[in-house]
Amino acid sequence: MNALAPTRGFISALGLSQLVSWGALYYSFPLIAEAMANELGWSRADIYGAATLGLVASALAAYPIGTMIDRGHGRKLMVGATIAASAALVVWSCIDTILSLYVVVITLGVLQAALSYEPAFAVTVRQLGTQQARSAITAITLWAGFASTVFVPLLQFMLDHWGWRDALLGLAVINITIAAPLYQWAIWPADIHRYPVQQTSNPEESVIRPILRSPRFYLLTASFCAYMALFSGFTYHIYPLLIALSSDTQSVVFAIALIGPAQVGARLLLLLFEEITIKRLGLLAGIAFPLAILLLKAPPSSLTLAGLCILYGAANGIFTIVRGMAVPELLSRQNYGTINGIMLVPMSLARAAAPWAIAAYWTHSGTPHSAIQLLLILAILVPLLFGAAIYVKRTH
Repeated sequence: MNALAPTRGFISALGLSQLVSWGALYYSFPLIAEAMANELGWSRADIYGAATLGLVASALAAYPIGTMIDRGHGRKLMVGATIAASAALVVWSCIDTILSLYVVVITLGVLQAALSYEPAFAVTVRQLGTQQARSAITAITLWAGFASTVFVPLLQFMLDHWGWRDALLGLAVINITIAAPLYQWAIWPADIHRYPVQQTSNPEESVIRPILRSPRFYLLTASFCAYMALFSGFTYHIYPLLIALSSDTQSVVFAIALIGPAQVGARLLLLLFEEITIKRLGLLAGIAFPLAILLLKAPPSSLTLAGLCILYGAANGIFTIVRGMAVPELLSRQNYGTINGIMLVPMSLARAAAPWAIAAYWTHSGTPHSAIQLLLILAILVPLLFGAAIYVKRTH
């Protein structure tokens, strides 16, 4: 990207490329998995085992990716990962064994670590500076918030007319022709700095070690781990939970469809109230999570199901922004990518473990209410730990 290219162009390009990355590489998995299970006769447990290992691989890749972005390699990283992900989708379309599925999905997990919100946020903070980052991150997540809205029906159309193998080829083409050029255009090369995040010659000594001795760092990380577990568990289990609680499938589908618009609506409101601090936003969104999960305990109706999904969607939309700005505003404005990468390791492991743990406990207890209890515990931990984090002393 030319150094004089406008900020709005950067935000729109990065937002659209994030929409494609999330749609092609994340939201596509459940639909492809279902089609593969039906055609190949593989168990869903085996297929989703690959997804879990992919999330673990993503967790392990988070720290080195954050460090690379801090060193100015965001453009090479995100463009290269997009091209490699498209190649992996092509390979996926040709597989015939469960082992090859695991290899492909684990590879995609590593690549997703370079193409998710966190590296996009790190690039944004590095390129625009902390003062402009909040509104930019909000706008980028507005774009990406439509990923499921665009790609779920698009992929379903391709599955219905082409089958899952050709649908994967279609995703690969969309990914490499849209996302890769946009990342290349939007992200500056390493030698261009307009609003660089402060960087030190020896981050391990001067920045990272004090942060790692800070109680706030660990409390924030714990809060975000609870959030990631809640997000993952909710995403994977909300449909079967609502079906188990309500016989009205149409109301369930309609309610879940409200989550995306609620996320986008909440983020739009943030653009109007930029004076609200990240601390207050984190507390407000955090408190909304247990209130939403408590609605699962109410007698099921169209109103309570819709209220649950709208409240959860709004809270999730805001808390995504809080995660993006927590490092520069609550911990340190130096070495964003490295610090965020360290936090992402346990966060990603929590995201990987939660769906399996909730499913196992549900199966063991034989009732969906046990799964609701686990979700409620996680939802309560999010604001409690975040509140504790903002009231302890900032080390750096």
